[in-house]
Amino acid sequence: MRTLQRFDLYRKVPRDLTEPTVSGAAVSCCTVILGLYLFVSEFLVFVHRRWDSEMFIDESKTEEKLQINLDVTLPAMPCELLSFDAQDVMGSHEVDAHGNLWKERLTSKGDLIQREEIKNSHYGASSSLTRHFSFNYDNQDVERIRQMIHSGEGCRVVGFVRVNKVPGNVHLSTYSHSYLFGSLYQETRNMNISHKINHLSFGLDADISYIKTKVQGTGIVSPLDGVSQIVTEKKTGAFVDTAIFEYYTKVVPTTYIPLDRPALHVYQFTANTNKIMNQQMPSLYFRYDFSPVTVQYKETRESFSHFLVQICAVIGGIFTVAGIVDSLLHKSIVHLAKKAQVGKLV
Repeated sequence: MRTLQRFDLYRKVPRDLTEPTVSGAAVSCCTVILGLYLFVSEFLVFVHRRWDSEMFIDESKTEEKLQINLDVTLPAMPCELLSFDAQDVMGSHEVDAHGNLWKERLTSKGDLIQREEIKNSHYGASSSLTRHFSFNYDNQDVERIRQMIHSGEGCRVVGFVRVNKVPGNVHLSTYSHSYLFGSLYQETRNMNISHKINHLSFGLDADISYIKTKVQGTGIVSPLDGVSQIVTEKKTGAFVDTAIFEYYTKVVPTTYIPLDRPALHVYQFTANTNKIMNQQMPSLYFRYDFSPVTVQYKETRESFSHFLVQICAVIGGIFTVAGIVDSLLHKSIVHLAKKAQVGKLV
C-alpha cells in the first residue's frame, strides 16, 4: 500500500497546517463567480444549434419536376378573361405541367363570389401551351363577360403547378380570349392587369413554410411576396394604360439538413421586373432560370466531448490563475505587514 501511495500526485496537506485569509476568501469568491459565468457560457454554446453553409455544383437530373407555388390577385381583371399558360425551353408542344390551381371570382371590393378549380380546356386544343384554359362562348356568355367588366370584377389565382426543371415561364394572360375582343372592343380597351403577388415560391410549400418560420436569416425563398403593380388611366384619355409585366427570377437550389428531421429541398431566388407597354394583350409573366450551383445548409451543434474538454479547460485554468493570484496577493500582504512592524513601510 505504501508503495502505491508514492505515486500520488495530489498529496494532502493536514488541515491544521493551513489557515484561512481574507485575501484568499476574496479570490475564492471571484473564482466561483467567474467559473459559473464561464460554465454557463460554454453550456449555451453546447446547446446552441447553428447552420453551416457550403456550395457545390448541382448534379440532379433534369427529369425532376419543379413545383411553383402561386398566389396572385388581379382586382380589376375578371377570371373569365384570364388563362394560365406554362412554357419551357425544351421546344416541345407539351410541357407536361401538372398541379392544382384554383381561381376565385372577386367583387370590386375584394369579396369572394365563387371559387372553382381550373380545369383543362376543350377549346384551342392545338395550342403549344400545356396548361391553357379557355372556353367556347356564345352571345349570352359575351354579355355576361361584359357585365363582369363593367362591375369591376376581379380574380385571384392560387395553387401550385409542377413543371420541368429547365428554364421557362408561367403566365396569366388574355391570349386565349382574343377572339372575344371584337365583340368586347370597348370593354377590352379598359382591361386592367393591375396585380398583387401574395406569394410566389419554388418547392414544396410545407418545406418553405418551415424554412421561413424555423430557419430565418439563411435564405430568400419568397422575395416577391407583397409586391404589387397598379395600372392607371392615360392622362390623355379615359382608357387604361395597360401593359405586359414580366418578372425574371434566378432560382438557386437549396438544401437544408436539420438535426431532427429529413433534409428539406427548397429554392431561393432573386427577382427583377420589367414593364412592356401593350394595349392588345395585357399579361403577367413569371420567367425562371436555374443556377448550376446548389447551396447546402447543415445544422450542427457542439459535441459532448468538446464540451467536456472546454469545461475541464475552464476549471483548470481558473483554479490555476486563482492560485497564482492568491499566492502573489498573500505574499504581498505578508511582506507589507513585516515592513509595518519594523517601521519601514513609509
